[in-house]
Amino acid sequence: MNKIVAILICIFGIQAMSAQTTLSINFLKSNKWILLEDGTKDTVHVSFDNKKMYASEHLHYIHPKSRKVINKTLKIDYTYYLSNAVSDSYDAGKVGKATTGKFITVHNVSSTYVDSGDYTTFEITKKSNSEIVLTLCGFPSDRFNKIGRKFLLIKKQ
Repeated sequence: MNKIVAILICIFGIQAMSAQTTLSINFLKSNKWILLEDGTKDTVHVSFDNKKMYASEHLHYIHPKSRKVINKTLKIDYTYYLSNAVSDSYDAGKVGKATTGKFITVHNVSSTYVDSGDYTTFEITKKSNSEIVLTLCGFPSDRFNKIGRKFLLIKKQ
């Protein structure tokens, strides 16, 4: 009986360790995506090429101080790469070359208000033909306290 329990524990442990999902650049490039952050109503449209992730979000709200209507589209470009481990720093040499992995690391290249050293790493926790679940696992200065937050990439129809 103890041997059966030990075998079952080993099987479940191996399955848990291999729960990470490997992703390829080709899969990312083959679709246009909608990015949803857990707990928010924001919708971001995303597409990929070999080296960049392009994100755009339409903003429509009343500015709290000026009371003006804000109606514009925010576009941000990121370089990215896939890897099998979380990096201690952003490695620009992997952009366009690291084509498969269990983690995706992105670096904002178009915003002037972002620290040039900032990068974000997500663990690819689930993948199907229609969606990818990303879990935020690396953010140099977790000033927004979002480590562990889930993001969902849904294939755009």
